[in-house]
Amino acid sequence: MAIALPDRVTFPWTNASVPVDVSSSDLTGEEHIALSGMSSWTEGLRISIERACFADYLDMVWAIDAKPPTVPVIKRPSEVWSHIQIRSVTPQGTELVLVYAEPRWDENLHHEWCIRGKDRLLYVGQFLGYSADAYGRIEHGNRARNYDETIARLEHLPQGWDSE
Repeated sequence: MAIALPDRVTFPWTNASVPVDVSSSDLTGEEHIALSGMSSWTEGLRISIERACFADYLDMVWAIDAKPPTVPVIKRPSEVWSHIQIRSVTPQGTELVLVYAEPRWDENLHHEWCIRGKDRLLYVGQFLGYSADAYGRIEHGNRARNYDETIARLEHLPQGWDSE
């Protein structure tokens, strides 16, 4: 017998109540395990998400030569949370969770994050709507890969801007 999934969960690090979306999932009956695992997501995962999102922000600022007020002022990875709205989470199986998020620095290009278990970030990037098992294979446009290089190359961009 499958355990009923909650309509909403509390998202770690923001404490926001977000909807659980199961409309696009092939349910296995074990999605409750992935959702309950969110409470044990690690600090290392939090840091990876912050750095991947910050790299996305920096790359967008660089690509279109954006400056405030067109984009928010974000000077370090830990500041991204106040500029991201978590819209929903979608559990897939026992250990995969897809997060649908809207970053304020690019409101037209919504994010998807794919998280495996309690500490593995597989994907951060443009919303694609794939099944979760495909995200770990995505190279191009995947901010979960090589974010440190992007930050090292571009972190100087917002440093001269006044904070909001």
